[in-house]
Amino acid sequence: MAPSISPIFLLAGIGMILVAICAVCLWQRGKPSLWPAVWWGALAWVVSVAIKFAAAWPTQAFIQHRSGDPLIWLYVGLLTGVFECAVPLLLIWKSRLRQADWDRAVAFGIGFGGVEAFLLGLASLVPIVLLLVSPDLIPPSTRDGLVQRLRDFGLLSIFLPILERVSALAIHVLSCVLLVYAVRMRHPRWFWLAFAYKTAVDGFAGWSVLSWKVAESAAKTTELELVMVLFATIAVAAVPRLKTGFARLDQPRESPALSLL
Repeated sequence: MAPSISPIFLLAGIGMILVAICAVCLWQRGKPSLWPAVWWGALAWVVSVAIKFAAAWPTQAFIQHRSGDPLIWLYVGLLTGVFECAVPLLLIWKSRLRQADWDRAVAFGIGFGGVEAFLLGLASLVPIVLLLVSPDLIPPSTRDGLVQRLRDFGLLSIFLPILERVSALAIHVLSCVLLVYAVRMRHPRWFWLAFAYKTAVDGFAGWSVLSWKVAESAAKTTELELVMVLFATIAVAAVPRLKTGFARLDQPRESPALSLL
């Protein structure tokens, strides 16, 4: 007989999906339509992640073999820094986002992080639904491992994925706002800030997965998510501060003739 689980574990996937939906709806509230920026953000995520995985695929065996090497952790971080910053930067440069105000820059970031949260939420729901409805469709070893993990983590297996998506969304928003600001300011400093930030986040995550074996322990997973909260706190503090810079860029400039009057 297949092991049974509680339907309460569906809340993890549902919560992750709600993170995406609520972020978009709350940010759109009371503003002119921001949906084009949200869709550009979603497209940027799809393209950048697809290219990142294609670039990383040939090195997967090497990464696993050298999982304890700090250079490998840096490499994992750099994959994210390169593809999740350079690709969105090109899309911003080639679209109307190159003139986006602060609201639209944030919406772009919400689209980027929101589509990730939405898709990961769906992916999280699939195995839980199968366990509840048709557990025999899952190979026994995979099924037993999943059930054991849910039992070991308990309610943390619901709370931690949702917390992770909230943190990741904030991280993506800061990175995307910095990229839009870099294009609008025409200064590479802001791109390199986004690049360093994303590289640090995923470099740390790479270390935690490859060397620290974070997935094996609820305590380690909790500690990792608390570190991600710290990265997200940086984003929550920094994004509002960038609003002033966008406001200055959006101010109409006086023509030389008018300034003489």
